[in-house]
Amino acid sequence: MPLHVSGVPADIIMLTRALSGGPLSYAAYTNMVAAANSSGVLPIALGAGTAYPTQTEAQLSSLLLKNMGLLPNAGLQTALTEYLVSVGKVNVGVVALQLGQILSGLEGATGDLAIYGAAAARWNLEVDTSHAYTSNPANQGLTQSPGWPVGTGVTLSLTNGDDALEGTIYGDVFLAATPGMLGSSDVVNGAGSGSDRINTDALKAVLGGGESVVPVLKGVENVFLTAGDASHFSADRSTGIQQLWREAAAGSATFTGVDLATQVGIQNSLTGGTLNIGFAGASGAFDSANIVLADATGADAITVNAIETLTIDSKAGTVASTTVNQARIAADAAQVIVIGGGQGLTTTVTGAHIGTIDASGFSGALNLGFATTGTGSVGVKGGTAGDTLTIDDVSGARLIISSGDGGDTVTIGAGNAHIVTLGSGADTLHIGGLAGAAARDLDTSTAQVLGWSAIWVTDFESGVDTIRLTGASATTKAAPSTAQLDGIAASASLLEATALAATTAGANKAIAFRYGADTYILVNDAVASLGANDSLVKLSGVAALADASWAVA
Repeated sequence: MPLHVSGVPADIIMLTRALSGGPLSYAAYTNMVAAANSSGVLPIALGAGTAYPTQTEAQLSSLLLKNMGLLPNAGLQTALTEYLVSVGKVNVGVVALQLGQILSGLEGATGDLAIYGAAAARWNLEVDTSHAYTSNPANQGLTQSPGWPVGTGVTLSLTNGDDALEGTIYGDVFLAATPGMLGSSDVVNGAGSGSDRINTDALKAVLGGGESVVPVLKGVENVFLTAGDASHFSADRSTGIQQLWREAAAGSATFTGVDLATQVGIQNSLTGGTLNIGFAGASGAFDSANIVLADATGADAITVNAIETLTIDSKAGTVASTTVNQARIAADAAQVIVIGGGQGLTTTVTGAHIGTIDASGFSGALNLGFATTGTGSVGVKGGTAGDTLTIDDVSGARLIISSGDGGDTVTIGAGNAHIVTLGSGADTLHIGGLAGAAARDLDTSTAQVLGWSAIWVTDFESGVDTIRLTGASATTKAAPSTAQLDGIAASASLLEATALAATTAGANKAIAFRYGADTYILVNDAVASLGANDSLVKLSGVAALADASWAVA
């Protein structure tokens, strides 16, 4: 009958049935499914090869075909033996999974493959029956599947000499507890003589101030370095590092030769310092890399070169009292900065080419400082918590800001016709330098271009949100009468309404007025008429602005 189970559960059942001929226990099955959902089925299938070190390819061929109900078949047995020889018997688990999937699809086959139809039907029935049994919490099947490494790894220590350490198939720990123990002549093989693709190994090493090492690390997935001031670790001769951490930062350090797929981070910082990261192979136009901050609470900074898309993950470390990571980020080639995670983050980001800072997937409170360097547009997205976004538009770049959810505080200048979208929550928007030399000139040639040269604010809710304006010179609120405001609102165009508002307000005054469906705030310079040096802010869709919702200084 056709197979009724699919996906990861079907793959796990097929793999274990083909290798063992029997069903798993409920506990073993659920553990394997959880691991496969996390990392994929392939690592489990690869790990199966370590369970048969003494069996020949011919013996393994017989084992698989017998358990799948395909014997006797001398031709198929010979072909499978030859295939295992060509791919290596260490891959027998992958072959078992492939065969199980192929056979399952041959039920009802026609032509030359019709000879496998009956075996396929029996196989599908076996898989369905095994799944029903294995997924029952009361069953007592096999407690361990072939190729599922279960055991205890070892802890091995390096010395001050030349070391060549080899781990087991389990999760091992390699220690270099004092400066000088990890050296360029050391070779650490985490995988041992077999495969530990399910378990992960760790190297924990201390580098003294000024030390520079280029060790050979093979299959050591997690590397934790307590790197002293001016120390240097090179991964040029290492393979398989998944996470590279600097612990207890104190002073500057440099990591080079890092694979682009390796996650690099700072955790449990002390006095802090700058971590300079050089990624290997970062020579294209679209390179991306990931860095992690976990309890970076000192004077930490990370410098990353030649990476166009940089992702920053802010998360908790092991210090329960730390709720905010603090680190400066310098990325000379970055065009996109992505901020994620859930631990609060205070950071200043610098980079000459940054066009996007995206924290829309960040759930912690973000305190971001950034100064533009070009004249193009820069997009900034806040996260889901209450963020503080301080963006200096000193270069004249146009800002397109979406503050996100939460009660946010956004601070910008008046150097261009920015667009600011405020999300849910009680937000506060600060705009400084209005009606000054650094502010963008108003184009008063037509009503249309005047609107284009205004700062636009959307999703502003009067009575909930607040806008605070600071003029280049001391500025106060004007107090127009209702009749004056009605006259402004009745103007034939935005240009006419704004010009009337300017003369109504007077010099060094700010006036809020409605035109159409929107509310505008004009900040006048020292001249009591509309001119290029004045500044205009548009509150899109705001029909009436409560006096308490805006302030000027």
